[in-house]
Amino acid sequence: DAGAVNFWIVLFIDAVMLAVLAGIWLRGRGDLSGFDVPSIAPAVFVALSAAMLAIDPGLTGRAGLLYATLILIAMLAVATWRAPAIALLFGSGVAVLLVHARMVFAGSYRLEFPGGGLTVDGMPAMPAADGSVLYGTLMAVAFLAAGLFGALRHAARSEDWRAPSWSAWAALAPLVIVFALWISFGNIDRDLGYALAALVLAGVLIAGGELIARAEPQPLTGGTAVSLALIGGGIAAVLMLHMAFGGALTTILAGVLAILPALATRFRSYPVLGWLSVGAAFVVLGRVAFDPTIVGASSLSTTPFFNQLLAGYGIPTLAFAFAAWQLARTTAGRPRLVMEAFAALFALLTVAILVRHAMNGGVLSGDGPTLGEQAIYTLIAIGGGAILIALDARAPSPVFRHGSMALGVLSVAFIAIQHFLVLNPLYTEESTGRIPVVNLLLLGYLMPAAAMGALAWYARGKRPQSYVAALALVGALLAFAYATLSVRRLFHGEFIGLWKGLGQLETYSYSALWLAMGVALLAAGVRLNSYILRVASAALVVIAVAKVFLFDMSELEGVLRALSFIGLGAVLIGIGLFYQRMLTAAARRAAVEG
Repeated sequence: DAGAVNFWIVLFIDAVMLAVLAGIWLRGRGDLSGFDVPSIAPAVFVALSAAMLAIDPGLTGRAGLLYATLILIAMLAVATWRAPAIALLFGSGVAVLLVHARMVFAGSYRLEFPGGGLTVDGMPAMPAADGSVLYGTLMAVAFLAAGLFGALRHAARSEDWRAPSWSAWAALAPLVIVFALWISFGNIDRDLGYALAALVLAGVLIAGGELIARAEPQPLTGGTAVSLALIGGGIAAVLMLHMAFGGALTTILAGVLAILPALATRFRSYPVLGWLSVGAAFVVLGRVAFDPTIVGASSLSTTPFFNQLLAGYGIPTLAFAFAAWQLARTTAGRPRLVMEAFAALFALLTVAILVRHAMNGGVLSGDGPTLGEQAIYTLIAIGGGAILIALDARAPSPVFRHGSMALGVLSVAFIAIQHFLVLNPLYTEESTGRIPVVNLLLLGYLMPAAAMGALAWYARGKRPQSYVAALALVGALLAFAYATLSVRRLFHGEFIGLWKGLGQLETYSYSALWLAMGVALLAAGVRLNSYILRVASAALVVIAVAKVFLFDMSELEGVLRALSFIGLGAVLIGIGLFYQRMLTAAARRAAVEG
């Protein structure tokens, strides 16, 4: 049954507490390195009372937000005047975050996602919305001015944590305020007024960071305080793009934004500049993950390749590549490696998304790929691996080195899971096409086999031998699958599902084919001096022998059974004679050299 709190009394207590703290308690204590522990108590109390006034203006009428703003600005003034009272800076900053978080989550709003949306019922709307913009602007300006002044004041002390603290709140509080006001009272789709405010904030923070850098003990080294100010400026610039432009332009310009910090490394060696480029790249990645169509599914053009996807993915790819190139020539370090990884990733994404769009009638559907589409993705991964090997040879980089091997492993995974199992026409009943040679089997098996073999050949001496051997083995398996499936297509036409069974002539044809392939691999292995090819030849011959004895003996009849055993015997005799001559020649060479 207690009555409501009389916040006029609370306001009086706040004013007295701040006056006593600044005028009496901390009087004469101007040491910039000191910290007054007891000031934590008034910081917590005054900050909470200000937050309550702003969050529930009904406690003191519609002027609650005004009084809260005055209290928070007074806290900043005391913290600026009396350096040991820096706890007031943190207290007022947290209060600002609470007030504007409450503002963002007030009322009901709808979150739109690709393919649907979600309606969220937040807290009751704040009654004093009409004054929120004015008072929020006052608080933002106060934090920006006091924060940059405090950072400049303490910047000369290299080991002091106060400069980073002031710099952090100079960026964080205005950013939260501008974002909250935009979400609560602005136009979410496009609001040039708030975009201008974010742009001004970005400019002031960047200029402030430069001034702080000049005030450092070793000027222009770009310490923590400078980094925090520049990070705030970068976030404000990204926020400006979201406020001023639509989805497609925001994604493209966020990618282009990655170039600016990289270019700035020509004039300043601040460590944070490279990471700002990385941050812009992550923004683009997040936007692409949220909406892969860039412009929304309903607005995406159906024209193959030359559509919004080409610009939405391609321009950021070029921007990331340029940023990586620029960073490699200035600050280098890890940001350069990350930007190289982003450039490689988005180059692959660009090609893959355009293929997906073109092969699905201009729609980025959620359906799984067909064998033909998957084969193109596999070829892209193989080609990307070869390109990264070439780039690594020209400009050595761990990103290129490990990235090329990762793409090789990804290609092997695609082949093992998709080509051999999930999308194999033997199991899916997918049509292989009516044309005898230029058909799905050519795209799905022979072309990846040739590409994998070429990659293995190109990687020799540049990558570990085990990796090269794995690539060569997978290429041989693809060639084996292509030849075997082509024989089956010869007997069954465009549909080669297992349900059609096996004829005797078809069964014999597989044995003859595998023996012939084994001999061909042996000849190639000897000519190219490739141990892997010789081992593959031996494995294929063993498989053929096992098939003849375990399967053909029971399935074939008459002439075909006889031909199967005669052919097997002839091949084995020939291989034996061949190896005998090889070993004799090797022994003679060893004797001559000895």
